[in-house]
Amino acid sequence: MSAEQTEDPGRVRLNVVLYVATVLLGCTAIWMGFVVNEKDAWPPWKDRSVSAPRTGQDMGSGRTTAVGAADEADQKRVAAQLEAATSMVQAMVNLDYKDADAAIKAVQARATGEFRQQYDKAAADVKKLAQQAQSTMEGSVIWTALVAGDKDSATVIAATTGSVANKTTQFKKRANPYRVQVELVLVDGAWLTKDFQFVA
Repeated sequence: MSAEQTEDPGRVRLNVVLYVATVLLGCTAIWMGFVVNEKDAWPPWKDRSVSAPRTGQDMGSGRTTAVGAADEADQKRVAAQLEAATSMVQAMVNLDYKDADAAIKAVQARATGEFRQQYDKAAADVKKLAQQAQSTMEGSVIWTALVAGDKDSATVIAATTGSVANKTTQFKKRANPYRVQVELVLVDGAWLTKDFQFVA
């Protein structure tokens, strides 16, 4: 994976449009094809009866093996990549129609390339739709994972929990979980988002 890798402008534009639609409707759970109820055990690791495998434990087709720690430089790079992705996702899932400009600027500060250009074009619509719907989105990242990464790029997946309230929900908070994939590139020493996709 390389920072010079070309992007599909249509795909980036679609991702920005999907974000704008999400702000307006506040019904991500519907178009993602799942609903998480408060009574459900989510995330699944909250069920303490299920434990993580231990080193040497028989897993049926083999045994788990301890893996040595990565060198310090790699650990710092991965930590920075995960932090950058977390920061962008937090910016995307928190928006208050009373101060939409702050939310928009938070996303723009963490974006680059075609994604930044498309988001800039959509920013006015994001603000307008949020204000029309009187929408407030609140969310937090509950986990992130590095899918792939090197010295100048990375792919991170993340899951969030949160809520949305707007005219559509009669201003009652509704569960608004996301699963996303963030593509990062290193630009002048900072990890910025070049693509952002909602995934099921």
